[in-house]
Amino acid sequence: MLKRFNPGVQRYCAANIDRCFTGDAPSLRQVRKAYGGDTLDSWLDIQLTDLVNFCGVKGKEEFSRITDAVAAVIADNFGYLKLSELMLFFQRFKAGHYGHFYGTVDPLVITEALQVFLEYRADRLARIERDRHKTEKLKREEERAERERRGELLTAEEWKEIGWLFNL
Repeated sequence: MLKRFNPGVQRYCAANIDRCFTGDAPSLRQVRKAYGGDTLDSWLDIQLTDLVNFCGVKGKEEFSRITDAVAAVIADNFGYLKLSELMLFFQRFKAGHYGHFYGTVDPLVITEALQVFLEYRADRLARIERDRHKTEKLKREEERAERERRGELLTAEEWKEIGWLFNL
């Protein structure tokens, strides 16, 4: 099974935030459907274990006993998230964006942090969509200006002259 962690992938996600949200990485549900629950659980276990090791808190042994339960909660409640989005979440958690553990590992800190991440995700997706619409609008305006420059568009006077054709 998967039991190695590659921190470079999380770092890549943090460096390419918009791509994490708009790329074609599979969601947790898609991974479960394609590769089975064991693979998904193993992947989540790797991410969670790395987070706990990074935070350097007590209770790692106790947390390792409940990792499966935490992974199940994440898979069941956040299954629509892409793997890239979750790797971005874990990287941002490590960077201090979503609180921290107080002495021991608390699974609720992780799931509450995911709720905060969802707000960040929604804001970022809305901005990406606004930017996409703005870019499309500019492109349409440029195309129209080019067609006007080439004389492919009717002037207002020309339109008035032939307007009677559409009122037959």
